[in-house]
Amino acid sequence: MNQVRIELWAMTVGVLVNAVLGSALMPRPLRLVGYRLLGARVRSGNIFPGLRVHGPMRNLEIGRRTFLNAECYFEPVAPIRIGEACQFGPQAMIITSHHPTLPDGRVSRVAEGRQVRIGDRVWVGARAQILPGVHIADDVVIAAGAVVTRDCPEPGVYAGVPARLVRKTVPT
Repeated sequence: MNQVRIELWAMTVGVLVNAVLGSALMPRPLRLVGYRLLGARVRSGNIFPGLRVHGPMRNLEIGRRTFLNAECYFEPVAPIRIGEACQFGPQAMIITSHHPTLPDGRVSRVAEGRQVRIGDRVWVGARAQILPGVHIADDVVIAAGAVVTRDCPEPGVYAGVPARLVRKTVPT
């Protein structure tokens, strides 16, 4: 049933969100209005072309002065909350679905959503991946290509696969 809903979404609202609103031909002010009309709580018009959203728009919240570079991918199966004045590099990715292991050792085919929360003034480098259930504090930098598998609780630079704190910083 869940797979049917995903496919129906992709054939209907998904086409509007990803093909039309994500198009390079769509002016940014109209893109913002479109996302809002579809239920996203987007407070920033700085969304470049190519944003792909695969999940309910009502689960997406983007704060003021946040910038999304080209071709980011968000999967709001569970809520994605992005704070104010954040910067996302090209092709950054946020995933919220998780497939747990069943008691018999098999991986469940049914996805469970785990919320992702990102604080204010967070920088996410190009092609970084933020995985389900992660909370990122204010004033964090996620290096390009990093895979964030667990919380980033203090200001600093997180890098690597899996991402780890490589340098503490003092918040401004």
